[in-house]
Amino acid sequence: MKTIERFALQQHDGPYEKWPAKTRLIIDGQLSTLAISGFTLLRQYQTPAGYLLVTDFDCPFEEAVCFVLVSQDLDTVLSERTVGQMYSSFMLNEVIWQDETHFYATILGLDDYRFYFTLRSVGIPWLYPRLGLACRRFNAKSGRWRRDIR
Repeated sequence: MKTIERFALQQHDGPYEKWPAKTRLIIDGQLSTLAISGFTLLRQYQTPAGYLLVTDFDCPFEEAVCFVLVSQDLDTVLSERTVGQMYSSFMLNEVIWQDETHFYATILGLDDYRFYFTLRSVGIPWLYPRLGLACRRFNAKSGRWRRDIR
């Protein structure tokens, strides 16, 4: 995993309510045809599985964080996961890499939760996505992180 600064997102004009859900990606200063979820690019990484882009929707009242895995050739969105909930603010706090294919994200105000991701070289959409996600919650009694299945 390598932190990079290769990408940007196209800026939108007009009222926020009229902005599209997907934003075109700028690669090395050139506008591409590839569009991804989100309006603000928070983090970007180059990994063996592809490029991982972390975005949000730049709205403090109903925020969600999107994790988008893009192919090495920059032609395809391989997998996308969104962490959020209606009428709640999910603002990214940090991304902690454990190795080349595993990381977890923390959200401001949700100190008892971690969102664990796995980057996979192959996947089956909806069944076994290229970007795996599991939520874990801290159990104060046992002092351990357990899988949260809600």
